[in-house]
Amino acid sequence: AFVCCWEELSQQYQRDLVKALETAFVADVSPEILQTLLNLAEFMEHDGVGTGLPIDISNLAELALKCRSYAKALHYKEREYNQGGNGTGSCVEALISINK
Repeated sequence: AFVCCWEELSQQYQRDLVKALETAFVADVSPEILQTLLNLAEFMEHDGVGTGLPIDISNLAELALKCRSYAKALHYKEREYNQGGNGTGSCVEALISINK
């Protein structure tokens, strides 16, 4: 259902929705809500349109760590590393710390 609604939104509304999601990521909300939002981002990446929601991968990795969803955190940090983002040294360190 979310994909159908997402496709119908204008680009401006899509940007606004992503901004609202990113605000929720840093808000003081329950881990269950954050996990649900993380699941939505993962769903859109795998089953949605294109490459998923236009949310910074490092933000998704940090959210996954915050939710103690280590497999997802590892996935996002690997993607971040493969895309060469945010200093590969710190990305490698994060990958190693997640695997401990």
